[in-house]
Amino acid sequence: MDLECTKESPAYYTICLHILAAISFPINCFGCYLVVFRTPQNSKYRYRQLYLQVTTFIVENYMTWIAAGYYFFPMTGGFTTSSISDKFMRTHMCVVFYFFTFSYELPALFCCFQYRADAAAELNTKYRIPSYLTYSLLVLAHSFPIIIGCLMYISEPTKDEQYKTLLNNFPKCLHMLDHPRFIVYDWRTNFWLIVAGASTIIWLAFFTMYIGFLALYTMLILQTMRKHMSIATFKIHKAALVTITLQCIIPMDAIVIPVSFIFIVVLKELTEFQEIATDGMFLISSHSLISTIVMIACNSRYLDIVRGYLGKALNFRLNGLIDGVSTTHASNEVVPIQN
Repeated sequence: MDLECTKESPAYYTICLHILAAISFPINCFGCYLVVFRTPQNSKYRYRQLYLQVTTFIVENYMTWIAAGYYFFPMTGGFTTSSISDKFMRTHMCVVFYFFTFSYELPALFCCFQYRADAAAELNTKYRIPSYLTYSLLVLAHSFPIIIGCLMYISEPTKDEQYKTLLNNFPKCLHMLDHPRFIVYDWRTNFWLIVAGASTIIWLAFFTMYIGFLALYTMLILQTMRKHMSIATFKIHKAALVTITLQCIIPMDAIVIPVSFIFIVVLKELTEFQEIATDGMFLISSHSLISTIVMIACNSRYLDIVRGYLGKALNFRLNGLIDGVSTTHASNEVVPIQN
């Protein structure tokens, strides 16, 4: 295959990731602040929201700053561009920890949707999902990161296996074996990598369908019980369900679209799209930022807080500008000399 590899990532790649991290960090911190301190303190749902916020926040920081990676698709390999991770862990462990933390977004989303269904079912207990099923699925969802992490850990290729992979498929990249942070996996022959991929597909397919069921079931309960609740209560339940649904769908698009493109590039061995596929990491890395923006935009309480802060900032800026103009005008006035 005519894929050529460089030992350094393009300058724009690291710069874009760091700019993304610089923009995302304060916005995500602000999102966590809103969830913890500006959500009604009697709301138990805020703990689920915080779980989701923190999980996506950790993943995004890991991808953009702590252990950012540059990849050579269709080769399932690359190197970390950050020297931070190199000081504390091997490249393979960076990959393991990346999949481990990323996988926690699934149980975090499941917890949010399950809570919305349980909260709606409190209006009429006959709609409550059996506790044994809820707890069983909760354990199953949280076993996903552990299983994927373990499978990725034991899928580590030896130096000899990496050499054979490059020699047989990417001979122009053999020099990358000298790179201290480079690693390559052969998805055709690495059994545990295949098992990890198959497990991911199974878990995602099952919980995607079940989360979709929870969303529809919750809306059905709300519509059925609408006559037995106040307009305000109905709006609160509906707004919370719409918000978490959009927080699931919109950021997931930022993951699914580039991952699907990368999958096609790897499967079809489209070396000419290597850089475009790698640049898809920009979109994947921004999913936490997108999730936070969606959460704020869909919550009237949070929007009012943001408007209040912006209003104060603009007033402070405007008052400072007016004071500066007034001071300049006063200093330019001619004071008559008294004889």
